[in-house]
Amino acid sequence: MKYKLYHYPFFAILSLVTFAFIFQSCGEDEMSEEEKAKNTIIATFENIRRIYSEEGLLKIKIEAPLEYIYQNEDLYYPSNFRVSMYDTKGKITTTLTADSGRYERISKLYHAYGNVEVVNYEQEQKVNTPELHWNEFKREIYTEKEIAVKTPTETLYGIGMTSNETFSKYKVWQPTGSFIYKERTQGFEKPDSTDMQNQKNTPYSNLQQSLPTQ
Repeated sequence: MKYKLYHYPFFAILSLVTFAFIFQSCGEDEMSEEEKAKNTIIATFENIRRIYSEEGLLKIKIEAPLEYIYQNEDLYYPSNFRVSMYDTKGKITTTLTADSGRYERISKLYHAYGNVEVVNYEQEQKVNTPELHWNEFKREIYTEKEIAVKTPTETLYGIGMTSNETFSKYKVWQPTGSFIYKERTQGFEKPDSTDMQNQKNTPYSNLQQSLPTQ
C-alpha cells in the first residue's frame, strides 16, 4: 500500500493555530465579564447587621459574622446567616438561621443553605430544611428540598413547600409522613423554578380541611 504525503505551508498552519487561539480567547473574554462580576469580591465586612424598613417601621434584620460584596452587587454570607422579621410593634415574629446565605440583587432572591431552620414564634412553629429561597418580589419563601414542619399539635414531613414571609401560611407539595393539621388561610401556586411532579400526591396545605388522625 502506498501512502501519499501532503505538505502544507508552515505559515498556513501557524495562521490556523493563531486563529483558533484568538477565537477561543474571545469566547472566554465574553463569558468572563459576567463570571467576573459574580465571582470578584470588591468589599468585605465583619459582624454586619443590615436593617430593612417599610414606612419607617423595622421589618427585617440580617446578621452575619462576615459579608462579601461582589462586583455585580450580590451579597454572600459564608457562615452563621441569620434573618429576623418583625411586626408593626417591633416584636420579632420569625427567625431564620442557616450555615450560609446569598443575595442576588438583579433577581431579588435570598438563598439560605445548610441546616436551615425557621421559627415562627406566634404560631409556635418550626421548619427545617437543607435549602430555602425567598422571593422578594412575590414576598414568598419556597424550597424544593425535604422539609419538616413541627408545631405543638402536628408534625409533617414532605418535599417542596411554598409559604408567605412569616410562615403563617404554607403548602407542602409532596407529603411523605402522617400528620394532623388545622385550616388557616389560602394556598399558594408552585414557584416558577420548581420541576416537581405531583400527579400522585395531593399537595398538603394548612388551608385544606382537616384530615383524620392516622
